[in-house]
Parts: sequence; C-alpha cells; structure tokens
Amino acid sequence: MNNYPLISLIIPCYNAEQTLEKCLNSVIQQSYNNLEIIMVDDGSTDGTSKIYKDFQSKDERIKVFKQDNSGVSKARNKGVKTATGKYICFVDSDDWVETNYCSELYHLLVTENADIAIIEASYEDKNGNIIFNKPISDEKIFDGKRALALLLEDKVMQSHPWGKLYKADFLKNVSFPENLKCFEDYSTLFKIFDKAVKVVRSNDQLYHYIQHDDSLSHNLSPETAYYFYLAIMEVFKFWQSTTPLKNQGKITKNIIKKLLMVLKRILRNTTKEEMQPEKEKIRQSFKSFLKYSIKDIGVEYFLYIRLYYYYPNLYTKLISKK
Repeated sequence: MNNYPLISLIIPCYNAEQTLEKCLNSVIQQSYNNLEIIMVDDGSTDGTSKIYKDFQSKDERIKVFKQDNSGVSKARNKGVKTATGKYICFVDSDDWVETNYCSELYHLLVTENADIAIIEASYEDKNGNIIFNKPISDEKIFDGKRALALLLEDKVMQSHPWGKLYKADFLKNVSFPENLKCFEDYSTLFKIFDKAVKVVRSNDQLYHYIQHDDSLSHNLSPETAYYFYLAIMEVFKFWQSTTPLKNQGKITKNIIKKLLMVLKRILRNTTKEEMQPEKEKIRQSFKSFLKYSIKDIGVEYFLYIRLYYYYPNLYTKLISKK
C-alpha cells in the first residue's frame, strides 16, 4: 500500500507501560502500511519510553515527540502540528485496534468521497470483557449538517477523536482545549464536523476502547464534573451560533441532561461553601435555557432549570435528599 496516501496516526501517551506494547503491536501490524506513527509522550515517568524506543528501533515509521506533562490536549495538538499525512487518525495508548482499522477507514472515506470516516468500537474492560453495547444504526452516509446534529445528539455518533479518519486540513485550524484536564474531545469534535460536507460510517467494531475504573471521565469528582460543564457550554455556545439543525429538541434535551448530571454530581459532593464561584457560574448559565418551553424540553427539564436558577438552595436540598 505504499502507493496509497500517507496517514498520520497519532498516539498521545502518559505512563502507559502497562498497555502501550499491545497498542503499538496493533498499530504496526496494520494492513494499511503507509503510516506515519506519531508518539507524543506527555512527560511519562514510568517505563513508557523504553517501550516506544524498542518499537522505534524496529520500525522507522515511528516518530517520537516529548513534552512536559501538560495533558492529552496539548499532546494531540502537538501530534496534529507535526503530522505530514494527507489524513489523520488517533489511537489512545491504552486501547488497541484491529489490523484493518486504517484500511477500512480509508476505504470508507475514498469510496464515498467523504471528509470524515467513522468505525465503531468495542467497549471493554482491561480483561477484554464487553461492558457496554452501543445501539446500532443502519444509517451509513450523512450530509455534514446531519452528521453534526447526530454528534450533538450524542447517540449514533460520539465525540471521541479515535475511531475516525479525517482529512488533515480539517484539523489544522482546530485545537483541543489545553485548559481542560478531561472532556477535551467533547468540546472539540463538533468544530471538526462543522467543516464536513459528507460523513460516512460503518458498524464494524475495529477499535477496542478499554475503560478503566480509575479514569477521570469515569470518576467524576466535583472538579472533573466542572470541566465537563465547561465543555458542555462550549458545545451549547457553538450550537446557538450555527445554522439551525434538525433534531433541535433532542439536542437541547441532551445538553440539559448533561448539565443537570454535572450539577447533581457537584452539589452532592461538596459543602455549601465549596466551589461557590463555580456553582454560581452554572446557575447563571441556566438563564440561557429559560427560553425553552415545556414543549421544547419536557416538563421535568423545564422545572429543574427554573428551580435551580430561581431557588438554588431549595434545589440543592432536594437533590441532596435523593
């Protein structure tokens, strides 16, 4: 496949000595071999560097970049900045992919003359046990606006950077937010999808997403939950400024559902005095949702939004008792 265009495959890593070998083995064995494999080491302090150096000595496609520990966003941004391929895809260092991961993504994209190609993932624990079965859709081809609406709806398409192949130009002027410790992908992917004219997807589960009990996204501390709030509001602000999309009600409900989940996590795990500025910022942001009617968002969300905006102390007491 050396006559095929170069794909830049970006792997950010941090203290990944337990998983990186399996990840890299799956990457170097890709049937699509015209790859530029970009490792970005985010200040690892364990044996991560020994593993990728061993692989690099045997595979000249591997390029390594190091940075002080600054988070996965900066690592991904570094990878995108240094990428020279016509296309870009991502793999996380604690995950692994099937040998036809890149070839299937490429085949989907060029066959349909699309801007973004998507494959599905198998959601597993570290022992390979399936822990989540995502609903399957038979819809394969989408115009850009339809794909963006589905991404914002967050069911058929999710905001993971992995499991997708992008035209490299789509990422050159988009940065993952380096001020967020987590959920940086949630507040970034919609900016990329907004550029797409056509998106194609397959139900083939070629990406193995390994969920860890100690990951930030699965342990929503009040601080982590607040990062999610910031990401959600980035999505909302974008959505308000873009051309009206289909599924307006579903998108709004999804955003409100996530905001209330974040708020509940913060209120139940802090004292009244803790995170007061953050709680007030969340309350003030609810003002933007007062314009939606019961018909738009349903009775439950209609009442909850108003209850916290006008009577935050009462809402806090009610939430704490549940």
